[in-house]
Amino acid sequence: MNRRSALTVIVAVVAASLLGAPVTMSDWGHQASFSTERVEASEIDEHTPLLRYENLSEPAQTAVRRAIESSDGYHVVYGHEDWPDRFFYSDDADPGTGLYAVAYEGQQYRLYTAATGGFPFVYWLSELPFVLYGAMLGVVAHRTSRGEFAPRVAALATATGVAFHLLGPEFDFPLLAPRAFSILGVAATGIVGLGCLYLAVRESEGATD
Repeated sequence: MNRRSALTVIVAVVAASLLGAPVTMSDWGHQASFSTERVEASEIDEHTPLLRYENLSEPAQTAVRRAIESSDGYHVVYGHEDWPDRFFYSDDADPGTGLYAVAYEGQQYRLYTAATGGFPFVYWLSELPFVLYGAMLGVVAHRTSRGEFAPRVAALATATGVAFHLLGPEFDFPLLAPRAFSILGVAATGIVGLGCLYLAVRESEGATD
């Protein structure tokens, strides 16, 4: 397999992963929220279990720490498989089932955990730009295999597709908030779409000359 063929396969694989965004990005709709507020020890109800941060599992520690350290005391974990199993997630919060106290670095915090998210079709709309990008990336793969696109163009478009996965719900939106991530997807899809349209117009004009 030559380098162009290998590149074409890589482009096609990334394109397929984005076409399947409702599956590959399904974590987006499975959200567990962690909300914290600093309190005095006297404010903790006797029925509320007091958890020591150092005794929590690593996933639980990460979720609690990120909530405490965030500017609004709030953090979201995406994907059922990544929800720390120490906590209870529902729409209601009672002591021990969605309501806890956590001792962290000498301070006491009230912690609420809940299952959030919404209907799947809401997230399908958010994922639509990435599906469209995947479709256009499929066109790039086809034209790259025919030698119509330079390898660097295909590589850049593919790297952008990979970045969508790294910045998205699979990794809990590490750098961008969900809304900003969606805007990025729309912008990238628009740019690639305009590029494909420009090439199509040029080819049409060349065919008529």
